[in-house]
Amino acid sequence: MIDLNFFSRFIAVVLILRNPGGAQALDRKYQDMLVRLNSDIPISNPSEGRVEVSFDSGANWGTICSSAWSFREGNVVCQQLGLGFAAMVNQTTSFGDSKAYPWALVGTLCRGNETRLTECSREATYPTNCTEQNQNVAVVRCVPQSADLALGLRDIELSARLDLAPMTRLTCAMEENCVAAEAYIIRRTQPNAVRNLLRFTTKAENVGDADFSPYSNYRDWEWHQCHQHYHSMNVFATFDIYDLNYRKVAQGHKASFCLMDTSCAPDVSPRYTCGNETQGISIGCADSYTAELDCQWVDVTGLPTNQTYILRIALNPEYKIGERSFENNGAECTVHYTGEIGTTRVTNCRRTGVWLNA
Repeated sequence: MIDLNFFSRFIAVVLILRNPGGAQALDRKYQDMLVRLNSDIPISNPSEGRVEVSFDSGANWGTICSSAWSFREGNVVCQQLGLGFAAMVNQTTSFGDSKAYPWALVGTLCRGNETRLTECSREATYPTNCTEQNQNVAVVRCVPQSADLALGLRDIELSARLDLAPMTRLTCAMEENCVAAEAYIIRRTQPNAVRNLLRFTTKAENVGDADFSPYSNYRDWEWHQCHQHYHSMNVFATFDIYDLNYRKVAQGHKASFCLMDTSCAPDVSPRYTCGNETQGISIGCADSYTAELDCQWVDVTGLPTNQTYILRIALNPEYKIGERSFENNGAECTVHYTGEIGTTRVTNCRRTGVWLNA
């Protein structure tokens, strides 16, 4: 049974996290917070279990609840414990529940590049799922090696171009919701109407030390009739256009991919194809979706011309697959949009980390 005084301190931490200004106070007060993995499973993996924290030098321990527990938070825990990188994250009762092991920390939110859990932030509001009815606790499994995707910046700049495409040429793409919502309404009366598409290549290179593999079983992959192959990730990348104040001004979309080894380093042989059971990106290889392919674009039809915008691209934006880092998964590029094929340009692509709302 947990000590009541210790439980009161736990509640104090929860209340701090409810306070919009509480993150800094939490950091100052609990710089010495300890972290460990624990489990109720008799034969347990020491690199796997529920995440526990202690604020009194290990005399008492409690668990974590969060509405955003992901590979980002998992990576921080694994790194702090010297166990590598997160290969599985979840909120579950598989390793014990919050009734037996009450929450000590609520609302943890990390970028994934922090070295300790105390360096992380918190959720902007108290997590609505952290109620008495919820008995799940945050868990993680750590592994010594992990994949790591890097988005090709130069590939975006060299390939970007404006395409003026009649909707009669976009039948497949429209089936996959790759154009703005207004296009489906316009098509009813103007089937030959033209869409302005900002095309570009997306190159995802695996610079990690483990293969990048789809999170779902191949039996759950989605068949794309138009393109005659399976997509193993429903949201592999996101494409969006923002104004200079970071307001989204062109409707982007969530791109699903068929993962394969398109190109590899000279000493690496490709292993994955766009097949029914063999998809992924090998260590030292890259998957390139070129600008000529369907859905490799943002629909910029109707965007005011002769202005400057920001193109944002993100790989693995929902953190469905663990990586060593998510700081090289994103890019922001400057778009000089004139509405004309010959003068619209994409320049100054720079690497950015992927954040939760990317």
